[in-house]
Amino acid sequence: MTLVYFLLAITFLVFVHELGHFLAARSCGVKVLSFSIGFGPAIASVQWRGTEYRLAMIPLGGYVKMLGERSEQHPNQAESFSAQSPWRRAWISVAGPLANLVLAWLLFAALVWQQPEQVSSLLDSPEPSSWAASRGLESGDRVIAVNNTAIQTWRDLELALRAARPGQVELTFEKLGVIEVSSQELAKQAGAGDTGDLLNPRSLGLRPMVLELAIGQVLPQSAAEAAGIQAGDRLLRVNEQAVRDAKALIDLIRRSPNQSMLFEVEREGERLRIELTPRIDETDRAASPTGLDANQRQHARIGASLSPRFDMVQMPRDWFNLIESASIQTWHVTSLTVTSLWRMLTGELSWRQLGGPVSIADQAGQSAQRGANAYLGFLAVLSIGLFVLNMIPLPMLDGGHLVYCAIELIRGRALSEALRLRLQQLGLTAILALTMIALWNDFSRFF
Repeated sequence: MTLVYFLLAITFLVFVHELGHFLAARSCGVKVLSFSIGFGPAIASVQWRGTEYRLAMIPLGGYVKMLGERSEQHPNQAESFSAQSPWRRAWISVAGPLANLVLAWLLFAALVWQQPEQVSSLLDSPEPSSWAASRGLESGDRVIAVNNTAIQTWRDLELALRAARPGQVELTFEKLGVIEVSSQELAKQAGAGDTGDLLNPRSLGLRPMVLELAIGQVLPQSAAEAAGIQAGDRLLRVNEQAVRDAKALIDLIRRSPNQSMLFEVEREGERLRIELTPRIDETDRAASPTGLDANQRQHARIGASLSPRFDMVQMPRDWFNLIESASIQTWHVTSLTVTSLWRMLTGELSWRQLGGPVSIADQAGQSAQRGANAYLGFLAVLSIGLFVLNMIPLPMLDGGHLVYCAIELIRGRALSEALRLRLQQLGLTAILALTMIALWNDFSRFF
């Protein structure tokens, strides 16, 4: 299913991008010859009002082919792209990336409207031996600011930390006040070394407050199903101990193969005590048939997922908050993407952060497993990534076409075709280099 979710995401985002170019071209009276989703031979096509609409075999992209895209082709025809003014050509070029940006805003707005409650910045007990623990942070502390950015939700915290620039970073907590720390120290604590990799709260030991744990999905023919555990059961106690920490519970289960555990749960207002024995996964047993060694014991499972309920903050559900929240999220993600790309170019950030199609497919699958809202959020972030990528001022990209239009406005005439061809070759080389880095990173991570 991961591949399906990946193809759905790419096809939808490419369609929106090319639709932006298509509508802008039509608004300027330019004739569109082809509207293609994908490259290569057509799987299906239809001709309508002078335009061929194609679904091609290779789904990683698409294009809108317009009459007279090269200046020597139909230079004086009114419906020709090359006959348009630089301003109109710039509008047609930028409309595709803008469509992706608008789509991201709409997706964020839909999520804000659908989810007026957001995970708050209230902290749970920090990970032992983490940066948060070393600074004396405790359960019940709250992050209220990173540098000059106010923090209200966990999403705010993630974006603010990832966008933190080199130098001093101020984290303000409700209880301890302001804690000043260098970004280098944070990077070291996060395991990023001197590469300047992006920070995230969990790598620093910061965790959102979990109020309770519940059972999520129960796998068929699992130990949990055999014991009578059901999806939606609220976990109260395990082995007579209160439980809120999902990671600690998972570790306990993994250390308890074939050992009876007592789960106390609440189901429809009734408290139940259920005995449950974690099992060794059969694939692990087959891989190591010599008995229950230490490695096997780490793979004892009950066959059920855990669903934590976090401390939430109620966001105002009105049009002003929807517009403001969606705009802030769009701005933060766009700013973070641009900043990260710039830091890669300047050497402040490792190129290992650049992901290719395998990484994107993996993220698509993971987000889809977490639910529709997580998948829509993934689409919004990926759509912004396409906006930023296409706005890079490289020939072959929409940003490069904008540069051409700007040069023509300044010089009063367009660049020669010979020079444009050489620049396109340079741009293609740069794009291929980025693609190779992304593919190498994918290979290193997953193979």
